[in-house]
Amino acid sequence: MNAILFNGQIYPQVRIARPSLVVITGNRITELGNDVKAANKKFPRHRLINLQGRTVIPGLVDSHTHLYFWAISLGTVHLDGVPTFAQALQKIKAHARKNPKDKWIVGDGWSPDRWEPHHLPTAAELDSVTGDRPAALFSKDQHMVWANSKALQLAGIDENYPDPEGGWIDREDHTRKPTGILREIPGYFPVFKLINRPRPEQVVGLWRKAVRIAYRRGVTGFHSMDGPEAMDFYSMMHERGRLGFRVHYYYPSAMLDEIIDRSIKSGDGDDTLRIGGIKIFTDGSLGAQTALMKKPYRGTKNRLGVETIRTAELHRLIIKATRHNLACAIHAIGDRAVANVIDGFIKAGRGRELRHRIEHLQIISPGDIPRLKKTGVIASMQPSHCPSDRELVAAYWGARGRHAFKFKTLLGQKIPLAFGSDCPIEPLDPLAGICAAVNRTGYGERGGRFYPEERLTVARALAGFTTGAAYAAGREDFSGKIAPGYQADLAILDDNIFTMPPADIYRTQVAATIFDGKFVFRGTL
Repeated sequence: MNAILFNGQIYPQVRIARPSLVVITGNRITELGNDVKAANKKFPRHRLINLQGRTVIPGLVDSHTHLYFWAISLGTVHLDGVPTFAQALQKIKAHARKNPKDKWIVGDGWSPDRWEPHHLPTAAELDSVTGDRPAALFSKDQHMVWANSKALQLAGIDENYPDPEGGWIDREDHTRKPTGILREIPGYFPVFKLINRPRPEQVVGLWRKAVRIAYRRGVTGFHSMDGPEAMDFYSMMHERGRLGFRVHYYYPSAMLDEIIDRSIKSGDGDDTLRIGGIKIFTDGSLGAQTALMKKPYRGTKNRLGVETIRTAELHRLIIKATRHNLACAIHAIGDRAVANVIDGFIKAGRGRELRHRIEHLQIISPGDIPRLKKTGVIASMQPSHCPSDRELVAAYWGARGRHAFKFKTLLGQKIPLAFGSDCPIEPLDPLAGICAAVNRTGYGERGGRFYPEERLTVARALAGFTTGAAYAAGREDFSGKIAPGYQADLAILDDNIFTMPPADIYRTQVAATIFDGKFVFRGTL
């Protein structure tokens, strides 16, 4: 596209006088300015597009997603936001009626802590609405699976099945019979591997649906933490010229030896599809009480969470990956898990060069903050988790919650921040993440802020989804800003999130999205 976008409020994420117009030539930004007549004279063949006062920001990049998984899940049943367990059962029942009887019932989004009243479901209850067909539903945080009796039977999980290392199976107290709740990947993988996947043509259709949703939210890129089948799909769509985003992909750590043998390293790829490195899990989640903590969960005597990988093995992986020029993106939610990861990065070194990352970092001990700073490692965090998990933080961590979601503290220590959603755990919606980081409240709520001293300004929250995301991907020289020579990826907003009341940011709509110099979504513009 060759165009002059004028009469706008442009926030370029660079320290210059704010311009009112941006010139796009092909897929790059050519010039910024304020004089539309001069720009039109200089670029006479460029189309003039009147922004009518709208706000322009760099295209939004979600730094932590499972976007492929989310896309293929769009054809399943979703329980997020369903207020009661009884309503959840009815929704599953209605979904089951619409699907062939030889197909698994699959879904996600359930959370016992968000049902009124609190209820941890069972296989028998799922049997009542699914019958003799296998069913498996992921919890909202993706760290538990609720399976029915048929799914457990097919997977061979019974009272004699051993608890796997790095996960556990909930059981009845006296019989040791599985209740239907499987925790962490080692716990639920025997069921997960049996679930029939969508056919390739179905995946393409679901991907198109996901793309449309993302564009409507101003998203032009994402970092993917999906399995290897996702990379195969991205590569296929990229070859066809239909990927539609800037994708930064992390391989599962189980593939480390294979990708080393293939001489793959961080930064391989092009402007559209690049290799980030490897993804490692160290613990579970807050909701499942499997995040690895230094002290027991509130109300328990000795529950410290789950160490999904032994510390020695974690450090070995970090060091080996680093030596082979592969950055590590490491899932660590609990304070003990975070400390273990920092120890590994200190041993490995080269954090600034390789852009190592800690994913989530929901709670950190004060003494570990200076150690994290010394490593140069990026804090890859999800602001939307903050209001979503605040009640769980109070229930399970108590007063330790003051050390949770330390956005402003980490930024004040000059620790690089990159923001994401962990989609589908939270919606793929960077504006919601900005709202959460600025307000520390739920979407659309007023008052009741969660440790408000950790609030960020709008500019700093936006940076997490623009310049911070670009830095985490090693793309800061051509992405994340509106500047000459940078990629023409833009989000155009109907409202000005910088000047409106912070509590109203959630109302903001995306008027248009430009990716690679082309309009991919036009709403009100």
